[in-house]
Order: sequence, then C-alpha cells, then structure tokens
Amino acid sequence: MKFLMLFAFMMQGCAMSVGFYKQVDTELASERYASAAKIVQENKETYGKNSTVLYNLESGLLLHYAGDYELSSRHFLESEREMDDLYTQSVSKGVGSMVLNDNLLPYEGEDFEKVYVNLFLALNYARLGKIEDALVEARKVDLKLNEYSRQYDGRNSYKQDAFVRYIMGVLYEADGEVNDAFISYRSAYEGFKAYDTLFATRCPSYLKADLVRTAGELGFQDELAEYEREFGIKYAAPPRGVGTLLVVIYSGRGPMKEEVKLKVSIMDKDGTVHTFVAAVPKFHSRQNWVNTYNVSVSGKDVADRATSELGENVNAIAEKNLDERISLIYLKTAGRALLKFLAAEQAKKEVKKKNDSPLANFLTSVVVDAAYDASEKADVRTWRTLPHDIQIALIKLPAGEFSVGVNDQNGEPVMSKTVSITPGALSVEIVPDIR
Repeated sequence: MKFLMLFAFMMQGCAMSVGFYKQVDTELASERYASAAKIVQENKETYGKNSTVLYNLESGLLLHYAGDYELSSRHFLESEREMDDLYTQSVSKGVGSMVLNDNLLPYEGEDFEKVYVNLFLALNYARLGKIEDALVEARKVDLKLNEYSRQYDGRNSYKQDAFVRYIMGVLYEADGEVNDAFISYRSAYEGFKAYDTLFATRCPSYLKADLVRTAGELGFQDELAEYEREFGIKYAAPPRGVGTLLVVIYSGRGPMKEEVKLKVSIMDKDGTVHTFVAAVPKFHSRQNWVNTYNVSVSGKDVADRATSELGENVNAIAEKNLDERISLIYLKTAGRALLKFLAAEQAKKEVKKKNDSPLANFLTSVVVDAAYDASEKADVRTWRTLPHDIQIALIKLPAGEFSVGVNDQNGEPVMSKTVSITPGALSVEIVPDIR
C-alpha cells in the first residue's frame, strides 16, 4: 500500500514537458517571432490545464514581438483574468500543495510576471495609438505592486516599477497632460534611485532631460533649478511642431528557473538507508551582460542619433523577486518533503518486519528512496520568452517621414523601417532582439 502511495507521489511530481521550446528558441534566434508564436499555439495541449496562464503569457509576448498587437492583447487579458482568479484562491490552494506537488497546482505567475502583463499591454495600446487604454494598464502596475508590498509587510524590494512610471510620463505628455507627466517623471526618478542599488539600473539620461523640460514648461522654478543643478542640464524651450519617437528595445533572453535539490542519506547498522529530499526553484541568468544599441534617424534636412539606455533589468528583478519569496517556498517544500519522508520510512519499516536482513533493508531503501526522489520536483515553470532587459531611446523630431535604423553594439542591424512623426504626438517603435 505504501509503495502505491509513493508511486502516486512520483507521478504527481511530473512537470510540464517543454521539449517544443527548442523549436521556439530556434525561431527566436532567427527573429521569426510569428513562427515562434505559432509553435506555442500548436502545443497548447502540452501546457495542460494547470499552465494555461503560461500559454497565454508566451503567446501574448511572442505576438507582441511579431507586431500583432491586437491578438497579443487578447492573450494578455486572458492571462491576467486567470491570474486574478488564481490569486483569490491561492490561500486554499496552497494547503493542497503541502501534500502533493506545486506542479499539480495551476501556475499563478511570479509577482513580476503579473506586473509585466500590464507593461506589455500598455505598450501594445501605445503602439496602436490608444493612449488612454495604455495609461489604464500602466496605472494597474502601481496597484498590483502596492498589494504585493502589503503582503510582504513592505520587506520586498520590488515595490515600484520605475520604468513603467517613466513610460506613464511619456504617455501623459502624448495625451497633453504635462503636469501629470511631470509627476510621473518625478516618481520614476525616485524609483530609479532604488533601481540603481537593487537592480543595477541607473536613471536614464532621457528621464533627466524630460524632468528639466517639463519643469520648465510648467514654470516650476524651484524644481527646475534643483534638477538643472543636479543633472547639469539647462532648460531650453522645445521647438514648436515636434513629435516624440520612443524606441523600446527588448534585448537578450530572460532568466530561467532550474531545480536545486537537497538530498541527505544516512545508513543505519541494519542496512536501512534514511534519505531526506527537498527540491526548490532558482532563477539562473542566460546572459550576464547588457547590450547597447545605436539608433539613427534620417529624413529631409534631419539626421540624428541616440544610444539606447537600460530602462528595466528584467533578469535582476526576476532573481531578486524569487530570492525574497524563497523562505515561503522553503517552508512549504519542507512540509511536503517531510510527509513523503515519513511515508517512505513507514514503507521501509513494513518490509523490515517481514524480512529483516541488511541486504533486504538496503535494497528496499534503494527502491523506496528512488520513488521518493523522483516524486520531489521543484516547480520550474516560468515565462521563458521574456527579455533579459528592456532599453529605450527617445528622440524629438519635426513632422515628417523618417528612416529609423537600430544596430547593436557590434554594428549588426536589428531593425530598419520608415516611421511617421506627427507634431505633439507619440510614435512608439517596438524592437525585439531576443537572441
């Protein structure tokens, strides 16, 4: 009977098969984002009923990379709906995971993954020219992060998203709300002060320039003097009839979760081996550097260049987010592993009663512990198509048609297209470089 129970545990430890991701990775490396999205959609059944959130996250982001912003948004909205439902059920569902295995539970998403849904939705809507809808999604980020901070009694590091607040400022400006833009820029600047220490992300020079400019436009003399002195930038009234080109670059591959397994075995004098096994997830980086990109713009009587700057270190936020949640994971994992350990020990005792020889005890231990070990699996499900980091470049341009090129730091072309600039309007260009 106990062996049957252990076998059941082993089966419960089975995780989602991700073999098809090799094909996805191949398509990403070749910048065939629509094809990568198609592969994910063809493997929808592979995700199973417990990983539908992941299916929609992956589909939504790959379609975002491919430029299908409408369909991308539908997938993101569905993932957010399910995440919200799972969040309200998480307390009762968490009890079951102590006994079974986290892989048996519906994947709810990490805190930062829940936030990035709204970031990408905001950029989808901005790309479609739906500024008000984009602002609604950006505001949701603060609401979610405030709730997560309340859960952790303020002990978490990822309390605010400086990058999203900067994007909000850009969106407010595009909507003609310069005062709201200034408030968002100022909040973003305070956020980047924390980002510098926590996530190795300094305040972008674009944000500094925006703070000086909007303070000057609004006539906030005290704030203007403060920022001019702090940044070494002098206010100059912007020329009339210009529009804004915001280039958002997704660079590199985001982190992956891997299993870290603790295993301790002790043999007693009767030949019985007593083994305790526990498995927990850990993020590991798929790259340890940040690329930079050169953005060139040319048009009639206009030529300009800009260098991208880091706006969001996705890799660092992911690792920090999980590290700070790990104590809860350890507690839950230890409780589950202890129940399995006790079941395994009981199975060994029952065999020992019938055939108490060192060889029989040892062989029994090997079989039972193998089942126990196989049953203990960390939940390593994660949003695999996220970028390592997000970079930005912002250029003010007069009205007209412009050729825009983006090259990586080695001079390799990443994007080349024609964009149209309208006075007082925002043009957002999404540039994926997920290689």
